[in-house]
Amino acid sequence: MKKVLVVGSAEKSRGGVASVIRLMKKMPVWQEYGCYWLGTQIQRNYAWKLWYAVKTNIIALFIVWRYDIVHFHTVPDRQSLIIQLPIFLLARLGRKRILMHIHMGNQLKNHTDNGLFKWCLKRADLIILLAKKWQELFQEQYADVNTPTTVLYNPCEIVPEVPFEEKEHIIIMAALFNDNKAPDLLLRAWQKILNDNVNLNPNLDDNLNGWKIYMLGNGEVERFRQMAAEMGLADSVTFTGYVTGKEKEEIFRRASICCVCSYEEGFPMVVLESWAYGICVITTPVGGLPEVLEDGRNALVFDFGDWQQLASHLDRLISAPEQRKSLANYSRRFVTNHFSPMQFNTELVEIYQRQ
Repeated sequence: MKKVLVVGSAEKSRGGVASVIRLMKKMPVWQEYGCYWLGTQIQRNYAWKLWYAVKTNIIALFIVWRYDIVHFHTVPDRQSLIIQLPIFLLARLGRKRILMHIHMGNQLKNHTDNGLFKWCLKRADLIILLAKKWQELFQEQYADVNTPTTVLYNPCEIVPEVPFEEKEHIIIMAALFNDNKAPDLLLRAWQKILNDNVNLNPNLDDNLNGWKIYMLGNGEVERFRQMAAEMGLADSVTFTGYVTGKEKEEIFRRASICCVCSYEEGFPMVVLESWAYGICVITTPVGGLPEVLEDGRNALVFDFGDWQQLASHLDRLISAPEQRKSLANYSRRFVTNHFSPMQFNTELVEIYQRQ
């Protein structure tokens, strides 16, 4: 049986790459192919990053030869590529089968002049992309790369069902806060809802029956916290910072609505995770999502930058618990049928078998 070396972010890192690899470790494919996870990047200060990268490449020097397939989980920024390059070169030297699993979507079009990225792509044996949409974009934008491509959707852990009655009046946004994630759209939409509510009910002082927004994540937190304060939203919008583990699970169990306002994504894991927890999703048609979105059934979709449409969707769900319940139930069935770890396991085994 072939053995696979999986190369990607460190185990305790944040983001889609680490999440996917952590799920892989729980799948039958991990044992079947004797997989080993070699972490390359860690989210710490520069000294820690440098030490971690050096240590990883020293380890790679001794273990690459044991494996038949080297499965790189990567993004095309130069830092990530440079860190992984020594392992890539060792894999080439050892004549290993090389898989380049690209965790990026729209942003691929911004890297067509990245010489190191294209050099690696041309020397890989297979390129794995997150959605059919990105396979089409890749074939158009990287026409000079002749390496075969395939599509593998991200998996999502299917958590125990949360009864609708246990859901609370919580709206979440989970992201690395920056202009691309556009948290300002949610703040503007929420301000409109609160103002409209006060105009209709001048004596109401409970912020729409206790509805609150939790902003989960790091990034430019202070910038958007200040924006929320200036908009008069401090009492109903909480910035939690980056949360993980039990704390994240508890918030997701309680949340009723999740908003995704991004302009560019690969295939956002937060949508899959929200579906698994029975959370209603309001999202832009970002990244690979249009391939799986069923507007009105597993999500409500609004146009990029259109915070007024976002406000309308939020108001619609806040006012209609039965629609929230219907949307949440269908979304959970949908993610279970299409994005379960076992579905991912089956497709990944097929990819490994062809190498």
